[in-house]
Amino acid sequence: MSLLSGYEPARSCTGSPTTGARALMSWYLGAYAGRGGRNLGIYNCRSVAGTSTTSLHGEGRADDLGVPVGASWAQGLADQLRLNSAELGVQCVIYNRRIWSGAHAAAGWRPYTGANPHVDHLHVELSWNSARGLTPERVQQVLGGQPAPPSTPPTTPPPSAPPGHPTIRRGAKGDPVRELQRILNAWYPTLPQLAVDGDFGPATEARVKHMQERAGLTVDGIVGPKTWARLLGG
Repeated sequence: MSLLSGYEPARSCTGSPTTGARALMSWYLGAYAGRGGRNLGIYNCRSVAGTSTTSLHGEGRADDLGVPVGASWAQGLADQLRLNSAELGVQCVIYNRRIWSGAHAAAGWRPYTGANPHVDHLHVELSWNSARGLTPERVQQVLGGQPAPPSTPPTTPPPSAPPGHPTIRRGAKGDPVRELQRILNAWYPTLPQLAVDGDFGPATEARVKHMQERAGLTVDGIVGPKTWARLLGG
């Protein structure tokens, strides 16, 4: 085990996921789909939330490894990716409001203050060398587990809202709104806290749109199946 030292920032969007990012996602789904692991995306031509800096998703060098919120195994996986970062070409890991980066390799986990708290996924970035050459078999060799079969694309079915979580929007009232407000407060503890009053008013709608924008969802302020699934980590 050894730490990767250095960091290669993104420069511009490239149009597709890299081979290495697909390989890491394929291994992850094979090893963790049975424990709730999901593919939350690889390629996305966009800037880092709240900045004008191109995200590594725009170069197809970043995987969002979806995890159930609070999963006991998620931090262990994050630690293994960090500790084996040189072998895997991992240059950055963000999870649960903490970040490790090859730019500060010896500093260990540091507080992450970006807009997205990353409580429902591990954001994992690859160096260019790894993005071009990493294979599922190499990840398995280093971390164990099993890669997904080559014929299985790294995708997941459309999410559905759990029972008791109807589609809600501005004007809605009741317990589902209270639960939404509590979750949003937990996701964004540095923002002004919403009143947990069960009243879906303009402040709650604005916070929902804030979350949807940063999660790559349709920004409409409506909490339907996709938004509920992302908030609940299901």
